[in-house]
Parts: sequence; structure tokens; C-alpha cells
Amino acid sequence: MFKDKIVEEVRKNREKLFSEFDYDIHKYSLFIYEKQKQHKDKLVSEPFRKEIVAIV
Repeated sequence: MFKDKIVEEVRKNREKLFSEFDYDIHKYSLFIYEKQKQHKDKLVSEPFRKEIVAIV
């Protein structure tokens, strides 16, 4: 079976990251939420779209 180096690296980093939060998605989510509040100037958001019209 072929092992992709990028996939292996992503999995390794994911394991490291989640181990820092005791594999608790709630703890990780709170961490991300706090980081977003600290760095609002670095977040990207799209402008609100009123409606999308499809041409049929």
C-alpha cells in the first residue's frame, strides 16, 4: 500500500494537536474560539448575500 508523506504528516500533526487537549473536542473548540476573538483582524469573512437567483 502506498503511503503519502503529506497524509502522514497531517495525521501526525492532528494527533499532536488533539493530545494537547486530552482528545476533548470541546476544549479544542474553546481554544479556537478564544484565538478567533484575539485575532479578529486576521479572520476572513464573506459579505452577506441577500439571495441567489438561478437562471433556468
